[in-house]
Amino acid sequence: MKDCRKLFMGPETQMRDQEAKVYRRFSEISRFIKRLRQRGLASGECSRCNQYLSKMIISFETVKHIYQYRTPVTLRAYSDIFIFVLPVLYGPYFAASSDDYAPGLKLVMPVLFSVILTGLDAIQSHLENPFDQVGEDDIAINAEKFVERLAV
Repeated sequence: MKDCRKLFMGPETQMRDQEAKVYRRFSEISRFIKRLRQRGLASGECSRCNQYLSKMIISFETVKHIYQYRTPVTLRAYSDIFIFVLPVLYGPYFAASSDDYAPGLKLVMPVLFSVILTGLDAIQSHLENPFDQVGEDDIAINAEKFVERLAV
């Protein structure tokens, strides 16, 4: 769990080294299960332990793919272009149609569009890496608490 935390909360440049450490830990668990079988643990129990280990590895791979995912550059550029261009394009429309609305809406509507688009871009940036501990809804791996609960 500690190696997983180091992998997911560390920089991407160190990912390969940290990933190798996690897989070494999985190998240690596998060797431990094999030693248990050699010491007389029932084959059904060993099979169950191997199934749990397999599920752990599959879950690790799933979380690793979430960690590695980043918004494609083209999608990022597309949203940035719309953030800057959309208010300019819709400005004349809001100016022409403002006679039908209250005077304050001339300024409120373009500003509202800009704020909404900028907010969506900020949300996209915060959701990009759920392990960076920047936002309030980021994923925190508390290995010590997990091990403490196992000991009870």
